[in-house]
Amino acid sequence: MSIVSGDGPPIFVPKTNDGINIHPLRRLDPDASLRELVIVPELVALQLRAVYELGFDGIRLTAPFGSRPNLLGAIPYVRAARALGIDAVVLMSTFDGLAPAQALWSDRQRPEMLALFNRLFAIPPEPAAPGAGGLGPKGVGRIAFQVLNEPAIFFGLPPDVYVQEFLIPTFVELRQLNSQIIVVSAAEVGTLDGPARVRAMLEAGLEGACDRVAYHLYAPEVLEHLPTHIRQVVWVTESGTHPTSGHLAWVRDFHPAIKARLEDATRIFYYDLYDGDPDRHRLIAIERDGAAYRAVIESGELCAYYRQRVLDRAAGRPLIPFEQLIPDITAYFPTPEDIAAYDQVSAT
Repeated sequence: MSIVSGDGPPIFVPKTNDGINIHPLRRLDPDASLRELVIVPELVALQLRAVYELGFDGIRLTAPFGSRPNLLGAIPYVRAARALGIDAVVLMSTFDGLAPAQALWSDRQRPEMLALFNRLFAIPPEPAAPGAGGLGPKGVGRIAFQVLNEPAIFFGLPPDVYVQEFLIPTFVELRQLNSQIIVVSAAEVGTLDGPARVRAMLEAGLEGACDRVAYHLYAPEVLEHLPTHIRQVVWVTESGTHPTSGHLAWVRDFHPAIKARLEDATRIFYYDLYDGDPDRHRLIAIERDGAAYRAVIESGELCAYYRQRVLDRAAGRPLIPFEQLIPDITAYFPTPEDIAAYDQVSAT
């Protein structure tokens, strides 16, 4: 990123754009052992640099309880992002397996799992530099936990069962454990199958069991079927389109339409920064360049749009480069104590 020349002291890149979903990439090559914890520092820094330089105000990522290396691999993303003043939404779910839902349903396992997530993700890091500008303690980014993902699709949970047997007890225990944690409900699928389930969750008491109500939106026609006014703040935790040629219009034109119709929607998380599928949702590709890694912009129009919004907000003031703020990403890696805490809980 080029540094903007201008008058005044250097500033953090303005957090002028909504959130982004990221996948906590640990390594590019297939992981032969599911219990092998390998985190390539350059890959973590590469994604977080992109988040910072594009001015996102939040990240959302999955921390899959039951997958030791992948849950621990999410730690540096959360801690470093919060140190930069960026909010982090930790999704307590998984894309395969039932371990998170089973733990949250169990009166014995749930307190242990929530205490573990509080320890690993909710303790505020030190700011990367004075003036990080986050809304959490110490001026760092806030922490939010999202309780499962699309529960009917991934876990076969009816809306009322999800609210009564999963969300309510989790919300109550998290509130007692750490009042700084923002509790986000699960969103239902962002197609026309989702709105009826959302309404059923609301009827089952959703609004009283979380701090943020989550929606997903992957089709414009879904918007008119979603409840337009509820008692809680709404976060659209996934929204996007494909192919790449449609990215700019989706964010520039449709995201404002979402906020105009949903009065309570304050944040939209684009899906996503990087994944393995070209010409779909991702903004960047990641390639190996010898022994190093590099990001290749794939969604050029949308990245330029985000970047221009950052420059407009900076108004010519010099911007602090990512490397100056995070010179060593390994400072945010899981500690031996973190690993031992996970192993102790997962063994019970």
